[in-house]
Amino acid sequence: MILLIDHRDSFTRNLEHLLSEFGEVRVADRKEASRIADEEEIRILAFSPGPGCPADYPDTKSIFRKWRGRKPIIGVCLGFQLILEEEGARTRRQDTVLHGARTPIKLEAGSCAYRGLSEPFHVGRYHSLQIAPPSLPDSVTVTAWDQHRRVPLSFENLDLRLFGFQYHPESFLTDHGRELIGNVLTTCLE
Repeated sequence: MILLIDHRDSFTRNLEHLLSEFGEVRVADRKEASRIADEEEIRILAFSPGPGCPADYPDTKSIFRKWRGRKPIIGVCLGFQLILEEEGARTRRQDTVLHGARTPIKLEAGSCAYRGLSEPFHVGRYHSLQIAPPSLPDSVTVTAWDQHRRVPLSFENLDLRLFGFQYHPESFLTDHGRELIGNVLTTCLE
């Protein structure tokens, strides 16, 4: 079962729907998620998008610290930023706010998330914050970048089974979102 931690974002239900195509999903707010994550049937944690910045979600940060390396964790948008901040990166305001923007990305070779997928690849972006590239931690491999600016848009750490997407795989603006999530969940369950 996948535990989707809801940060009160309108995209949470879309993400739940996409994840449920691959297995049972339980949605919980960040306050109750800490208790639920302990349950044995929870095999994967997913951090939803949400308003604000990672510092606004200390409960989710605690969940990440507890389960890092013990259960697969997937972060989308805010969840992406939260994981990377916990790994040592810094979040900053973007020069250009992207809400409902469809932009091309540059894929890095060898990523399991993008296995079988190729460029051109467009994604739906809904964020005003980004990870500052100089602060990227060595613990993750960036798997996609903004095609026009050097902004990290996805990462993975296969040993710790950490995956993150700054963009929204569940958005209709994202190419191959279903295949992308399928690749990640297949890797998580291996």
